[in-house]
Amino acid sequence: MTKKNELIVPLLPLRGLLVYPTMVLHLDVGRERSVQALEKAMVDDHLIFLTTQKEVSIDDPSEEDLYTIGTLTKVKQMLKLPNGTIRVLVEGLNRGEITSFHDEEDYYAVTIVTYDDPDTKDVEDQALMRTMLDYFEQYIKLSKKISAETYASVADIEEPGRMADIISSHLPIKLK
Repeated sequence: MTKKNELIVPLLPLRGLLVYPTMVLHLDVGRERSVQALEKAMVDDHLIFLTTQKEVSIDDPSEEDLYTIGTLTKVKQMLKLPNGTIRVLVEGLNRGEITSFHDEEDYYAVTIVTYDDPDTKDVEDQALMRTMLDYFEQYIKLSKKISAETYASVADIEEPGRMADIISSHLPIKLK
């Protein structure tokens, strides 16, 4: 992976959820600081950094309660629900790493470095992709929770990093 940019963006801590680059996902947001971070993102450039909390039970996470690796996302849509919660549609853009925290008055902000996957793939990458696809096919046959269409769409992916992200998003693995 190669470093791309250094940005300061609002932070949205997630409970028990990972968002990968290229994923499009709906989230319900209710914590006041998270709502403020979303509103700040909408006023600026619609960019917000999502990372996962180490413990889902913590209501007001601190720097030590969050993983430093996450995903820079673009807020595509935001809808305020009657109960005060906000439903937001985000699209994962790049993997990123928090380099420093900025505790703004109403929300969290972070300085991040984003990373790009390499554009080239060599013979070893192609072999690893075939092996990963074979194991994913075996998993699908055993679990019966994933459709054959999902396998077909994963098999069409040509970028190693994207394939790894999509397969990972379908596996029941622990967040750590």
